Amino acid sequence: MLRKAVILAMLGLSACGSLERRTATIAPGDTTQRVLSVLGTPGDRQFNGALEAWQYCQTGAGFGYHDFRTIWIRDGRVVGMNSYKDHTAASGCGGHFKSIDWSSAPHE
Repeated sequence: MLRKAVILAMLGLSACGSLERRTATIAPGDTTQRVLSVLGTPGDRQFNGALEAWQYCQTGAGFGYHDFRTIWIRDGRVVGMNSYKDHTAASGCGGHFKSIDWSSAPHE
């Protein structure tokens, strides 16, 4: 029984930061196809002219929070990234994506 608990704890900890590790492989200039191949379909997409914000989330990324990453895209290429956390208890990612503040978009 103890062995099973240890294995489950190790599996849970190995998932911590996986969104962070995957987004670390994305770089400015990467194409949207590269982002999709590494991160999959975004949980949220918002548009402002030629600028797009793709948001991803990992539920239970750490102890008591969800990890969110925003990938900024202009003309089909990554121009920047940022992150935020949500500490809403007993929830998932759905419904917790932030509205994009377009004034905080990266400038090329």
